[in-house]
This record gives sequence, structure tokens and C-alpha cells, in this order.
Amino acid sequence: MLMHAEESEAVRPDVDEDALEPLLTAFYDAMGADAMLAPYFAPLDMAAHIPRIADFWSTLLFQSGRYQGNAFRPHATMPGLTAAHFTRWLRTLDAVVDGGWAGPVAERMKALGHRVAYSMQLRLHLTPEAAYPAEPDVAPIRVLAGAAPGANGRPA
Repeated sequence: MLMHAEESEAVRPDVDEDALEPLLTAFYDAMGADAMLAPYFAPLDMAAHIPRIADFWSTLLFQSGRYQGNAFRPHATMPGLTAAHFTRWLRTLDAVVDGGWAGPVAERMKALGHRVAYSMQLRLHLTPEAAYPAEPDVAPIRVLAGAAPGANGRPA
């Protein structure tokens, strides 16, 4: 279940390896509920996809080297992608991260997300929307039910 961050004042831990799968599950749940983004993720087996995406983020954030692949390739064949899709993706990523995590790694994850989205848009010959990130319109999304910070301050 997701709620806006202001509904809970819990201390937010920074993103670490243990946080990646709960964070990404919340992120893809939010995208699956978004009418603009959901069609792109509906055909995916998310139970199989999340660990692969966690490997991608682990490699970016912690230089783990776990991801071996080409993250751009699947996006190159998605019909109808526009800069607006990437803007929504970024707003959702920022909202999920801000809703459950805080610290230097959380900030780096958001910054890397922006770099990845920008790079993909350039490779897809899209012009990134200039309005974002100046005025995000998505409030932080608090992550609950299995991904909320546990007694040790880490996502459960």
C-alpha cells in the first residue's frame, strides 16, 4: 500500500542494497497504477523483472557489477514513447525515493535516474521536457506493507 509521506513522520533510512527490491517494487506498483505508464509494464513478469532491475541499480549505485546487459535495448522497441513518459517516470521515481528513503545514496539514485532518462531520450531522438525537474507535481509516496522502514530503520 502507498500513502503520501506527510501522513507518516517516520525517519527515512538511506538507500542500501537491502532497500533496492522493496523500493523498486513500490516504484513499479506506482507505475502500474498510472494510466500513461501502465501499458508499458503490463506485459512484464514483474517478479522476474524486479531482481534484474535491482541488479542494474546496484551496479549504478554501489558499483557491484551485478548487472550484465543493455538497459537501453528494450526501450528502443517500445512504441509511442515520448518525453512525457520519461517525465512521468522520473516524477514517480523521485516520489517513491522521497517517500521512503533519505540520504546521499537516495539523492544519487534520483540524480542517476535523471541521467539515465536523459540519455535514453537522446538515444530515442526525443527532446527531454524542460519543465521537469523544476516543478514536480507528485508528492512523496510513503512505502508500506513490507517495504516500510522496520524497527532497525531499514525497509523491512
